[in-house]
Amino acid sequence: TKPHSTQPEIPPKIHSSRTMNQPFLVVVATALFASSVHAQCPFPVQITGACTSANFKSKCSSLDIPKIETACQNAAVNFGTISGKPYQFDKNFMDGDTYWNEGTEVDVEIKVDGYRVDRFQSNFASNTRVAWPEYDALDDYLDGTGPSYMSNFNLTETCDLRAVSCCFRGSRGAPFPAITMNSDVCHQDLDPSRRSNHINDGWSFHDSESDANIAHCVGFAWADDENTDSHHYRGNALFDVSFANAVMKGYGKNVPGAPLCGCVEMMPVVTNVECRKPEVKNQVHSLTVSGDGNYSIVSDIEVDIVNCATSGSNNLVDRYLTEAAATAEELDQLKKLIVGPAKCDHASFANDRFWTKSTDIGKFETIDSSKWQIVSGLGTRFWPLPYEYYNDALDFDTVFRSLLQASPNKIVRRVCDSCLPSHRDIYYKRLNMTSLPPSDVSFVDYFLSNWTSINNQFNEDFQLFSTYEDAIAGTNPWLYCNFQTPSPRNKVGFPRDCGPGYRVNCQWNTYLQKPCSLPGGGSHVFFVEAPPVL
Repeated sequence: TKPHSTQPEIPPKIHSSRTMNQPFLVVVATALFASSVHAQCPFPVQITGACTSANFKSKCSSLDIPKIETACQNAAVNFGTISGKPYQFDKNFMDGDTYWNEGTEVDVEIKVDGYRVDRFQSNFASNTRVAWPEYDALDDYLDGTGPSYMSNFNLTETCDLRAVSCCFRGSRGAPFPAITMNSDVCHQDLDPSRRSNHINDGWSFHDSESDANIAHCVGFAWADDENTDSHHYRGNALFDVSFANAVMKGYGKNVPGAPLCGCVEMMPVVTNVECRKPEVKNQVHSLTVSGDGNYSIVSDIEVDIVNCATSGSNNLVDRYLTEAAATAEELDQLKKLIVGPAKCDHASFANDRFWTKSTDIGKFETIDSSKWQIVSGLGTRFWPLPYEYYNDALDFDTVFRSLLQASPNKIVRRVCDSCLPSHRDIYYKRLNMTSLPPSDVSFVDYFLSNWTSINNQFNEDFQLFSTYEDAIAGTNPWLYCNFQTPSPRNKVGFPRDCGPGYRVNCQWNTYLQKPCSLPGGGSHVFFVEAPPVL
């Protein structure tokens, strides 16, 4: 079953203001109107080259420019109708966030779901001009303030370098062709793509320790002159590098934090982008005027999207001056975004942002789940507490106590990425299992939100350590510990202000009230040491 869509069907190749079945009188009226208003124009007005007002005016100076521009736009395929999906799907696809992007993990026959893309590629792509993507769905949002461009390709805000790229990180595999990774991904300024990654500001590094090709990047550039093929058929090139690669070749997955496709200014810095361009073999446009004064255009087009170079380098940087008629200054700017093989300059990127490599040990460490059984977590380490914790905490406590009883060394571990280095990794070693709180008191809540000394005396019932090795050997225990005063308004959990040598504030966690400001215990996870696997 084909997916339902409210989008109009892809228009046919030929557009005409009348049909063979219209009465002769209408044709006569059209001719009389044309002769009275544009007496010097040989109708139909026919041009070879781009469908632009300048080209038509060169043939007939009395033609109306806005009407020519509208007719040329109507003669092209609206990019938003090609997928057959609503605007939000197209936007999410370009951001890398639909099931079309997910590759082999999603069991969907993309050529069935994307049948309109397949049909367009087979029947229309080589004989139709595709307009740059504008969407009626954005008209109300923009309130008439400008063209309804998708943010990825907004010519009024981005695309100053007149270049677009798409970077794919995977493929669906057979029966699709294998994907060839052709570029390393260096780093990215996240702000320009905030409407795709939903991050207002920040930066990211990618694959900083190697020069491996980890993405397939492909793109195109266009000249500022609307009469050039690269400008006139840039919508065709966008279809080729985006939808066609996904549906016809099975390419998918975006670079994390980056859109799948966008103007190069909003894409990550990479080492290479394969260059594509329109190759126009024929383009003839014929303009007629209807009896009510409307213009319509019939187009005869033959165009393919091909590699920019058949030999030598096909890197977009190397082809940029030719394809985009770019200046030397523009080329210098592009070289900062497409830097060339083995030229990811992480040091300069970090230095410009006053970054230094962290020397913290253990932050965001991956914990071996075969050795440590997770109990709960918050923030970047979120692990949901069971329903019972908030309604019948003793049921959850029974599970926690059984884990601790089975633990070979009776150790509870807290890992806290948001804490100070001294409190990044803490090992609570229970010394006396016979003095646990009575069964009608939640012992697990001591750690989560109610750190108390009742049946939990420092250096009698437990000790704290900064490393697992110290906890096993009983060496270098912490020297200071305190506890919260029980209160309905004071829900402070582990380890209150305990510290390796002295009081350290605000490193505690809680599940029942707002934690301390960072650095504090907001992002943490609790584990119990698991029994050895036999």
